[in-house]
This record gives sequence, C-alpha cells and structure tokens, in this order.
Amino acid sequence: MISSFVSEFHTKDKSYLYADSAISSLETANKNILTSYLEFWERLVWEAGGKTQNGESVYGHITNRFFATTHLALFSILFGATFAFGLALLTIYFRSNRLYIIVETISNFILSTPVFIVAILLLIVFFYKLEWFPPGGYETGNTYFIVLPGITLGSRIFARLSLYLLPEVIKESKSKYVQLLLTRYYPWSYIVRVEIFLKVLPVSFILLVLDFGSLLSGAMVVEEIFFFPGIGKSLYYSIKSMDTYLLSTLLMYSGILFYSLNRLGYHLQNYFSGEYRNAP
Repeated sequence: MISSFVSEFHTKDKSYLYADSAISSLETANKNILTSYLEFWERLVWEAGGKTQNGESVYGHITNRFFATTHLALFSILFGATFAFGLALLTIYFRSNRLYIIVETISNFILSTPVFIVAILLLIVFFYKLEWFPPGGYETGNTYFIVLPGITLGSRIFARLSLYLLPEVIKESKSKYVQLLLTRYYPWSYIVRVEIFLKVLPVSFILLVLDFGSLLSGAMVVEEIFFFPGIGKSLYYSIKSMDTYLLSTLLMYSGILFYSLNRLGYHLQNYFSGEYRNAP
C-alpha cells in the first residue's frame, strides 16, 4: 500500500516534463488511495505489473535487470569479504599493530568518502589512465564489465566488515580457548585460519546477508555512474520519468526483498546464538 501511495503521490503532477512543449497544463486523474491500491494489485496479478512508459512489461523489465544486479551484488560481496577476512586474519597472524592501524584507517577513509567519489577515482585510474576496464555497460555473464562498479560497492562492504572483524579477531586471539590450544602446541597458522576464522564467521555472514539485501534492492548512484542496466538504474529512471507502474512495483519488490533478507539475518543470528549456547 505504501508503494502504491508513494508512486501515485510522486507521479501525480507531471507538468514539468512538458516544460519545453506547447502544453501549459496537464490534466491528471484524482484517485483515492484505496482505488490506487486496488488497481495496483490488479496490475500485479492480471497484467504482469502493467506497462512501463516505454511500452515494456514491468515484470519483463525487472526480470531483464535482476540478473545483472545479482551478478554485481555477488561480485561486490565476494570482493569485500575476501579482502576483509584476508587482511583481518593476516593482522592477527603476524600480530602486527601497524597492519591493524593501516586497515582500520583505510576502512574509515572509505566509509567517510562518498561512493560517487570512489567510482570517479576508479574510472580515472583503471579506465582513463590504464585502460584496463570499460567505463560501464554490461554483457550477460561477463564479469569484465562489473569489475569497476563491483569494486566501488565492494570497497564499502570491505570497510564495514573490516571494522567489525579487526577487534573481534584480536579478542578471539586472547581468549582462554586459544591460549589452551597454544599450550597444546597447536600451530598458530591453524589456530588463525580455522579456530579464529570459524569463531568470527557467523556474525560476519549475517552482516553480508544484510549487505546483499541492500545491493539487490538497487545501488542507484553506482549503477547510474557506470550506466549499468540494473535494478538501481531502473529505480532511478522510474523516479525521474515519473513512471507510476514501474516505480510502485520496484518499491514493493525492494521492500519485500530487504525485509526477507533482514528476517533471514535475524533467524541466522538466533540459530548461531543457540548453537553456541548449547555447545559443550
């Protein structure tokens, strides 16, 4: 209902779209929220979501872009998680306070930098200067086209996850269990890559699930900069062009997806908490 109301409210007055034409005013139908809501569900159930302003089926439009956004989200998660876990475990493996400070500083710097700045810097370095990667676009299944937008989004996942992992691996390395393993002459490399890694993995996995939900809901700024044909770009253009049917469906899709993954994270948290409480 909120999706229907927001889209109808936003797209009620489209007169500014005709500012350069001879049309001085545009008549719009005044519908109450209940009528709009019923029509919204009628479109979803019987008309495949209705038609976009380009005459394309709303369901078809979203389906065509869902794979691209999923590909981008998976790459971003893998990129961010790999570097976050790798550097956090290296920090504790070498017991390096300097590496800890470097990773923490980089993470804070990334989070304090607007995402569009990161995207522009990557374009300047890897496209304009080095000519390693294309500036945007997408070919189905081709990871080459999602490296730059994936690194842009993945860098923020890396930063958030690193700021959680760094103090956690330090705390686990000082735990009584790890001290017991050391007294029994377990190799330090084994303790780091298995015992400490498995201890910090559950909560980290929950954080990644939540990040995945936000990425699938649409990274509008990044997809717009790299003219990436994903859900985020569709959401941006549905707002810009006041496409009522597409906007309402995307809002509902994003809300359901984000809610579902948040509930999944909640249940995973309860599962892991219960597992550790019942562990011998």
